[in-house]
Amino acid sequence: MGKQDHNISAAAAQAAATKGKEATYLVIGAGTAGLSFIDSLLTLDANATVILVDRHSQPGGHWTKSYPYVRLHQTSCTGNERFSVDDLATGQEIKDYYKVVVEQFRECGRVQLYLNCEYSKDDSGNHFVTNIDTNEVTRVSCKKIVMVKSNVLVPSMRKGPPFPIDSSINSAPLNELPTHVASKQFKKYVVIGAGKHGSDAITYLLRNGVDQSAITWITSRDIWYFVRDGLWGGYKSYRKDTVKLVDPLVKCKSLHEAFLQYEKDGIVARLDTSTIPEVFKGATIDKAELAGYKSIKDVVRLGRVTSITSDEIKLEKGVVPLPAPPADTLFVDCMADMDGTFYGFRVAEDFKIFDGDQINMGPLIVSYSVCCSAAIIAYIESTFADDSEMKNNMLYFPRGEKQSKFDSKSFFSQFYYQNKTFKALGAYPPAIQFVLNSRTFLDAPCHHYLGLPGFIWAMAGPSQMAKKADKFVERVESGDFPDCQDCFGVAGRKLPEPKDLKIKEKSKVKSNYPPQKKLKPTSKFGLNCCATVDIVNAVEK
Repeated sequence: MGKQDHNISAAAAQAAATKGKEATYLVIGAGTAGLSFIDSLLTLDANATVILVDRHSQPGGHWTKSYPYVRLHQTSCTGNERFSVDDLATGQEIKDYYKVVVEQFRECGRVQLYLNCEYSKDDSGNHFVTNIDTNEVTRVSCKKIVMVKSNVLVPSMRKGPPFPIDSSINSAPLNELPTHVASKQFKKYVVIGAGKHGSDAITYLLRNGVDQSAITWITSRDIWYFVRDGLWGGYKSYRKDTVKLVDPLVKCKSLHEAFLQYEKDGIVARLDTSTIPEVFKGATIDKAELAGYKSIKDVVRLGRVTSITSDEIKLEKGVVPLPAPPADTLFVDCMADMDGTFYGFRVAEDFKIFDGDQINMGPLIVSYSVCCSAAIIAYIESTFADDSEMKNNMLYFPRGEKQSKFDSKSFFSQFYYQNKTFKALGAYPPAIQFVLNSRTFLDAPCHHYLGLPGFIWAMAGPSQMAKKADKFVERVESGDFPDCQDCFGVAGRKLPEPKDLKIKEKSKVKSNYPPQKKLKPTSKFGLNCCATVDIVNAVEK
């Protein structure tokens, strides 16, 4: 959910003055980050109260606008918590999961929920919540505000493609693809977009009887894919398989060479081996999906579409004719994140997560994990004294335009930032214990074969994962990689020492969260998005 910072009218502010609500934290955004933050906060701080605001009518952020055949690209760790390479939650299951999370918030009595509402503040810094349907305004008082700074934009969240299109052209967001395929109205499909959305649309078409010859794929630029079953074989081999990610970081002479080694090992893939893709956003697929993508023969690589007329497609680097008469062709809008941000976040050089009485959520401090990043921020907030500089010194993430590019180096920078953050948290051992015990952490022992002994064996045994990770960090910081001479933007920054950390006095009150009364599921399904909610009902009837 994006930042909501609209000015409120004087009249509305006056009307709200007699109707106020109070809480310790005002959280703007009921997506993955906001929910995971609240879940850990309520568990760790028995006195914390929350007012949660979101413009959508249900929790889940951009997932509420997702297409019906979407699935997680990363493992869900469902039911019995075991990692499975094939365990990918559907969009509906994710939304149902978030409903249960929010219901658990309600049950503890410490969260007030304002859905279908916009947040705003006046010139004096007073906070207001306005119901979108009724225009009812509520004044809110809080000690801290938590802003989820996300600009994720999916096709169904805007009106039509982001370029001029002739009225004779049939176009639809990928959400509507099942209806159009079932109708058999169209003989040709033109998929616009090469990321997660475009890839999923291609897979849906191929798996629902559309021949590759009936598909044109417009990709503005080639991308790297992470191949899920190219890295991990299964539950018992996860630790051993993950070594393949770390070994090249120790052995290869450059980050570029390391990434190409990943390709040789089947961990990453590209569609056109004659060119080196400039983009890697972490889009994760399996081998079967990769084979499907490679079967598409009509791939247009001429940059972004600038307009579509009645007889041709105009792109940044050229023009191509329509592949079939307009009446027989459907253009599928799969374009997302058009604002050039880093996973929906625009992180300035001077960005601060902890900034006085405001907490700015957004940057990932754990590789490709919004939920674990949010849980750690909640832990730091609830455990350490109110010293923003001290708290920020424990967190490493990309800042500025240079470090926020979607290239292959971003994979290595995320790994570096995560290692540095964990080293910083290590100055207070209970913090690392929190991470290892958190369900939101994919590497947590609870998800993998042999549990904690298996984790220790992988870190300190023959695989020497911990030692190799340290060696990678050392190489980055010594400038040993010729294609990384800036230490990913944090050169010279020192890790905090135990004496630098100030711990809050622990409350004697026991938290009432999570509630003792557990929901009884009709079938087992869960996600590792929130630490306290593991199994929920399947799709509601």
